[in-house]
Amino acid sequence: MLANGQMRLPLGLRSGATLDDFCPEPNTAALNAVRSLLVRPAPVFVLYLYGPGGVGKSHLLQGAAQSDAGWIPYIECAEMMQSFVDLALPETFSSLVDAPLVCLDNVDAWAGQVDQEKFLYDLYNERFHRARPLLLAGREASRQLVWTLPDWASRFSACVPMALQLPDDLQRLHILQTMAQRRGLRMDRDVARYVLRHQSRDMVVLESLLEMLDARSWEQQRQLTIPFIRHCLDREASS
Repeated sequence: MLANGQMRLPLGLRSGATLDDFCPEPNTAALNAVRSLLVRPAPVFVLYLYGPGGVGKSHLLQGAAQSDAGWIPYIECAEMMQSFVDLALPETFSSLVDAPLVCLDNVDAWAGQVDQEKFLYDLYNERFHRARPLLLAGREASRQLVWTLPDWASRFSACVPMALQLPDDLQRLHILQTMAQRRGLRMDRDVARYVLRHQSRDMVVLESLLEMLDARSWEQQRQLTIPFIRHCLDREASS
């Protein structure tokens, strides 16, 4: 436990996942909704973001957790299945109740798990009494989730659902160029198109790719050209 009574949790935060670094297209409304949870009093008590992988749900939750609003825990529910007993300890639970915001990612992984649903129900009730919001995320729409505990299902039905959309090709191109620019890299449109044609379009994968290209371009003092990127990708594949 930390000196201020907050528990150390396996947060798994990425330093680059901030709200300022989130490219809003096509999910500007979701970004604004998450920002609204960081003000007191928050206009929404429970916000549930959902959509397929790669739409930016985790980025928004981690960005909220790394805002300036105080200690905001980010918990990846799917990764807490084995260590849930630690999360449910009274001192940990108390710390979560008092946080200005709690971010629970992949919360749908807990559907059908009685202990986890009871935890969510209790956390909801305690934070409701303190007027402190929750930010949840999952892949499935709220109406498609099948919860075991009727009480928690009733509470969850009161959340505000918001669907996130995958960017189209032009938006993805702009996002990639913006991500590169924020690293101080110049990536023209032809180069960005080449990357999107030959690599996964998942934003997390592309972020890792840019990190590698950033390091290689610095080491070799090279610009991001198609031949240079092809060389870097071949080198990564053979290592």
